[in-house]
Amino acid sequence: MKKLFKAVRRFLPLGFSVAVLVYLFGYRTDPQASLDTVKQVPVFKLALAVLFCVVSFVAAAWRLQILVRVLGYPITLSRCVVYTLVGHFYNSAIPGGAVGGDAIKALYLSAVTGSKPQAFAAVLVDRLCGLFMLAALALVMLLPNIGQESMRHAALVIAGFTGAASVAIFGMTSRRVRRLIPAGASSRLPFGDAIRAFDQAMQIYRGHKRGLLAALFLSVLPQAGWIFMHVALGSGIGVDLPWSEYAVLVPVTGMVAALPISFGGWGVGEAAAAYFFGLRGVPENQGMLVALLGRLVQLGWALLGLPLSFALPRPKDLAAAAAGEGVLASPEVAAAAAAVEPTPAARG
Repeated sequence: MKKLFKAVRRFLPLGFSVAVLVYLFGYRTDPQASLDTVKQVPVFKLALAVLFCVVSFVAAAWRLQILVRVLGYPITLSRCVVYTLVGHFYNSAIPGGAVGGDAIKALYLSAVTGSKPQAFAAVLVDRLCGLFMLAALALVMLLPNIGQESMRHAALVIAGFTGAASVAIFGMTSRRVRRLIPAGASSRLPFGDAIRAFDQAMQIYRGHKRGLLAALFLSVLPQAGWIFMHVALGSGIGVDLPWSEYAVLVPVTGMVAALPISFGGWGVGEAAAAYFFGLRGVPENQGMLVALLGRLVQLGWALLGLPLSFALPRPKDLAAAAAGEGVLASPEVAAAAAAVEPTPAARG
């Protein structure tokens, strides 16, 4: 019974995604009309979308490289690109996997850092930087139209994600928050070593604000690439909206798709695009296709992660490694963390 429940829990999001996609493109709209619309995309605009997608992936990998180097570990951009592609591939193309794309990326990074908790901290901060900048950009682009009824729902989603990302970043790097935790509490918890190593990594980020800010501002590039990829695809199917509105609608759609409802956001993202683009007068069919085409272009590049993953450890081995006890930081990294650790006098 437990195995059955586990299998259902793993594949339920995939089943939900398939059901939503079938409903949207099989019953809600005419499948043949959708196909005819897709065929209208000029080759030039499709190539432009592919190029913007490359910019997004490479810039995201560059941000990850900066965050790993802040921890004191050298890593090449090419290695970060490989890990980013493989991680996206597992997130969007491997249903029911025991380890998600972000977790796999972190486990690959642990071979560089020698510490799984620190690698997971780098990936978590990487994700938070992306979400925060995505929401911030969307909020800035939304302000001129904040009084319009059609943009108020988008504003609520953006404000929610911006606030959540801000609270998460503050909570993980704030000394005030850490003072609320009793001294030595982590040693009494399961995986205490992992908790302390993760905490050390977060405090290193706090002590290297320049590196953290560099990663944060660099997040403009992957988000801009992602947005303009959708602009190219949307204009190719006749969605006549200014790029500034794409800069609001695409992030909002992505934020909704990021909710842990379906597998990789499939189905939920397309439904959200139909709703939010529809508020700006875009036909339902075109709104869904903008999101679907963007997802397919990203998946096409992520498929490069399939042959690359053959040269990397197997997912089962990675999952087994994830279940093991965390590795403490190296002495050099521990010393760096101690350098930004508040003294007893400061705590008092």
